[in-house]
Amino acid sequence: MKTTLMLAVCAAAMIAAGCGESTAASDKNVSSEIASAESSAVITETAVTAVSAETETQAVENDESSQTEMTEENIDELNESSAEAQGILTSADDLCLYDTDGGNVNYAFTYADEEYYAYYTPDNWKIVDSYKINSKADMLIICEALSDIHPLHGSDGESFREPEDMAYEWIQHNIAYKLLPEGDRWKDNAKDVDLNPADQGKSIYQMYKDKTGGEPVEDS
Repeated sequence: MKTTLMLAVCAAAMIAAGCGESTAASDKNVSSEIASAESSAVITETAVTAVSAETETQAVENDESSQTEMTEENIDELNESSAEAQGILTSADDLCLYDTDGGNVNYAFTYADEEYYAYYTPDNWKIVDSYKINSKADMLIICEALSDIHPLHGSDGESFREPEDMAYEWIQHNIAYKLLPEGDRWKDNAKDVDLNPADQGKSIYQMYKDKTGGEPVEDS
């Protein structure tokens, strides 16, 4: 009986010892797997962060490049684009141009279902948000309509400006707004065109230099 009891105790001890070793081994394996997974997660997160940072940097560089690239070729393309753009106006009547307050200086007109404002001061027509209008054909009609109300003198102080050279000045402002980088102090000014004697016949480079004393960008 004693022998049987002792054998049972020994067997229980051996089973307990075996379970302990198995549990310990299992715990060790689990710990190893967790450590491996955590290490893999850290590596993956680092790689993703690096790729994201590189992608973001590249996007910023591409954006800056597209904003500051003011080459003669791009300027010529935008000039041609305005000249070739299909107009939506057939005559000044389509503008529904009217005096907003009866003072003969503050006007409004409709273009593409949007209302625009044109303000006259001596020898100056200011068209607000002019950058939105890109068809030279339509610019000519608008400029002629404004000139019929208040003609502008030319740069010589004696002649009067024609719709053709007024539209050219307008297009130069549009080019400046499109190509100048964000943060350039003249970009915001370029969104509204001021048609006046001083800027008659001037290119975007000439106007920018006159107004800021510098060049828009380095020629590439």
